[in-house]
Amino acid sequence: MKNNFLQCVVIAVLTACAATSEAQTITSTFNPQNVILPSSQYTPDDPYTATVWVFNDGRRYNDQYYNQILATPEADAEGHEWYHPDYELTPSQGIEWQNATAPFSSDEYYKGHRSFRWVEAEIMAEMYMRRTFTLNDYPTGTVFLACGHDDAPSEWYLNGELIHTVSDGWNNDEYLLLSDDQKALLKTDGSENLLAVHVHQNWGGAFADCGLYAADMAMTRTLLNTVGDGEWPCNYYILNYNSDLADAEACEWYSENEDESDWMSGVGPFSNDQNMFFITEWASQVRPILIRRHFSLSAEELKSLNGDKGELKMTCSYDENPKMYLNGTLIWSASGWNDNNYAEHILNEEQKALLKEGDNVLAVSLMQGGGGGHIDYGLKMESPIVLSGIAIPEASATETANDNRVFNLNGQYLGESTDGLPAGIYIKGGKKLIIL
Repeated sequence: MKNNFLQCVVIAVLTACAATSEAQTITSTFNPQNVILPSSQYTPDDPYTATVWVFNDGRRYNDQYYNQILATPEADAEGHEWYHPDYELTPSQGIEWQNATAPFSSDEYYKGHRSFRWVEAEIMAEMYMRRTFTLNDYPTGTVFLACGHDDAPSEWYLNGELIHTVSDGWNNDEYLLLSDDQKALLKTDGSENLLAVHVHQNWGGAFADCGLYAADMAMTRTLLNTVGDGEWPCNYYILNYNSDLADAEACEWYSENEDESDWMSGVGPFSNDQNMFFITEWASQVRPILIRRHFSLSAEELKSLNGDKGELKMTCSYDENPKMYLNGTLIWSASGWNDNNYAEHILNEEQKALLKEGDNVLAVSLMQGGGGGHIDYGLKMESPIVLSGIAIPEASATETANDNRVFNLNGQYLGESTDGLPAGIYIKGGKKLIIL
């Protein structure tokens, strides 16, 4: 039986919806509070010292030199390059290596601290930096490299191995998630580690930086994907005028009990232009749209969310004026548009209480506007991974000597082999193990 919405509103074109969910994955998020090695950009109140070699002959910027490296330190007598751990500091072109304290910037002060000014604006130059440090413990979990630079080409080496390059542009905020192999380059045996950095300056401001930060890790389940993971199924309605939105709302089109038999099945995202969101065409300049997407939660997932052990994060790229409903209740809205960016909304406790075991509906409406228009949105469930203080199942005296048992973080015994286990955090032999 049709509900009141279909009886109240006459609509031109409609859409479809179905559930989409993916396996859990481990995600890493940059957190500047998790300092392993401070950087000028994210930990400015802990300036670091490095050995630097600067080539600066006062050359003003010229297009013919754009992104061209002007000079490189010479290899030492043994053939070691400037980024090798055992490199002997060697003068090059009459320029000595020197000790200097960050920040390394063209500004007199950077984030409240006096800079080592290796170049002035509009002058071209090269900064080469060697920064040594020791670690008492191997970082648990994944690690980010802070790699701010202005300009490029720029390179970062860890203990002699190239771990990151930038070919063009500038970004003082840049950071990179290290791969497992790159993280494995770190030494915790009391010997020195070396971060070696080169930054080329074209014109304007200049900046060179490095640092290491432990990631915030979470187990993430994608309940509703965005276009970055492909198209998504849905049900949708195309209205005639913006004024129809009020009629549709009065008829509670967003209700979890809405009869979708007369809605059209289709795939999102939607756009009126050939862009990253153009999976299904939507004439957004003349018609508003309603979209319904379904997802399912197990009893265990619902318990975890209500137990404050995880969070639900909605992301939305829109144009324009979206209203988002969860199981019939408005949980978020915005005015205007955000181009290709994504707004994020973490559901509060009252909004999470709207969830139920089994089928759930996340619905959105958008108004028509005079220019372009699009909609892409998704929903993820994230549970933080705490890599310290994990309760390890006890072993008997005989098992302790050769304990190969594998458990998940709930203490469930999984056997004595990790073969075939999905990505996640496990305990094997009384120690934490990450499978990626």
